[in-house]
Order: sequence, then C-alpha cells, then structure tokens
Amino acid sequence: MDRKLLEEMLRKMKMRLLQGEDIGNLKVGALFALGEQLSAIFYYVGHELGSKIEIRNGPITDIDQIIAKFIEVTKQYHLGQIVIDEKDVGHITFHLAECNSCKDLPTSIPSDNSFCSFEAGVFAGIVEHISNKRCFAQELECRLQGRTSHCQFMIVIPSD
Repeated sequence: MDRKLLEEMLRKMKMRLLQGEDIGNLKVGALFALGEQLSAIFYYVGHELGSKIEIRNGPITDIDQIIAKFIEVTKQYHLGQIVIDEKDVGHITFHLAECNSCKDLPTSIPSDNSFCSFEAGVFAGIVEHISNKRCFAQELECRLQGRTSHCQFMIVIPSD
C-alpha cells in the first residue's frame, strides 16, 4: 500500500466533499494506492475518510444525539439525504437518497450486488468517531439493484 498517495487522496476527498463537489476520480486514485479488492478497498478508504472528519463535542453515547450529529456531519459533507428507518442502542438503519457513488448510474439493468461500500465505510468511520466505539456499517440494499429509489445502510454500534 502506498500510504502517502492514500493520504493525499483522502485529503482531496475531504475538501471536495465540503465544497459539494464530485470525488469519483479520487476514489479511483485511492484504488491505485491500495490494490484490487474493490468493495473491501472502497470500504477501507471510506472508513479512513470518515474517521478523519472532525467531530466536535464527542464522544457521544446517547443514540439520539449520535444520530443528530451523524446527520449534521453528512449534510455538512454533502453525503446525501438520510432518513432514519430504525434505531436502538446497538444499531442505526437508514436509507440514503442521492448516494454519492451511485446517484448518476443508470438502473436500467439491475445489479445483484451492492455498490456503495465506500459510503458504508464513511458512515462507519463517522459514527465511530462520534461514539468512540469501533463500528461497522453495511449496505443492505442498493438503488442499483432496481428495487428501490435509494440505498439502505445499517451501522452496528457495539455495546460496552
């Protein structure tokens, strides 16, 4: 892994997200720094980026405050529109409209696979940073699968 190249890609991604700009080509650059296993690599890059986003007033332990801060940060970085589907102390399930990875891709030929592992990683990194707990996120349903107009994610927050 070329850590120096990866750090540069993450720095540029962060700045472009703050400005509401596209980061697609930067994700490709991050791939060159990491290797070939696409989903795992995109998750890792997303997680690294999410963990580098500054979070004030952390760590937060109350699930409603975690969600409020999570939504605030995703709006600030233009990561899409989040609607909470389900929550408890151990997880947050939400759907995301305008997902950065797939919003511009056609759904005319539905895919069997999830595509937005980068966002899952970003969301895990952000919530991990907010809660100070090692989190994991997964895309449950992707807009590109043709069954819905949004992507759905779950973030698992471990109990102490």
